[in-house]
Amino acid sequence: MDGMEILTTPLVDASPLLQDPPRLQALARRDGFLWLPGLLPAACVLALRDAVVEFAQESGWLQDGAAKPGKRIGYYQDPDWVNLQIHVQNKPEMWAAGDHPAIHEALYAAEGRSSYLNLSTANTCRVFSPHPDMATQPHQDAHYFRLIADFWTVWVPLGDCPLQLGPLALAAGSHHGGMLDHTGHGIVDGGVQMPPDTVWSAGDLQCGDVILFRPLTVHRSLPNQSGTQLRISADFRYGFWEERGEVDWRHIK
Repeated sequence: MDGMEILTTPLVDASPLLQDPPRLQALARRDGFLWLPGLLPAACVLALRDAVVEFAQESGWLQDGAAKPGKRIGYYQDPDWVNLQIHVQNKPEMWAAGDHPAIHEALYAAEGRSSYLNLSTANTCRVFSPHPDMATQPHQDAHYFRLIADFWTVWVPLGDCPLQLGPLALAAGSHHGGMLDHTGHGIVDGGVQMPPDTVWSAGDLQCGDVILFRPLTVHRSLPNQSGTQLRISADFRYGFWEERGEVDWRHIK
């Protein structure tokens, strides 16, 4: 990204705490995020990936099944990136993943109240070509989503996402510092300046893994150093109902 080494530490598996909400909530308060391996069925995730790959093929982002050499993908000003969002927003696969009961059940355990998936403008599919300099810079979602007062973001890799492909990386405890100053106009050319010795929580992710994080948690993507592969992901944002009635998402199919 800037020629400096990015220090990482492994993610902590929070899934054993789903049946112990007080401890899950304590972990979320401490770190500002939760990694839940295998939360979503792989078939659900891969169906959305197929919809994104369909668009990538039609847009000339792929060549012989690999990232097209020299094609830089990930700029938000790129009309193709905007058209990708239009392509996926009304797809049933997008909503099947984002509104999956397993996510709502996890959010209920983490928050103690019922969640709802925000409107499509807050949910995004992202594709990044194997250009390490295009990795997402450190930032806080709260800076970019000012109309949503209180929310969680759920980041989903659409397929296996090893470190080399550039998964999400998060600064544990960074949400305790409040809103930080951001520069630039977007998360590729701007963001938050973090100390060079910041240790980022990251790891090899499998299809079906999800990461939940709070709006003030500083996060970034690691560089896509695969050389040939597109990094494909989706992020969804969830608000919360004020009522605190008991909800059993296991019975909603």
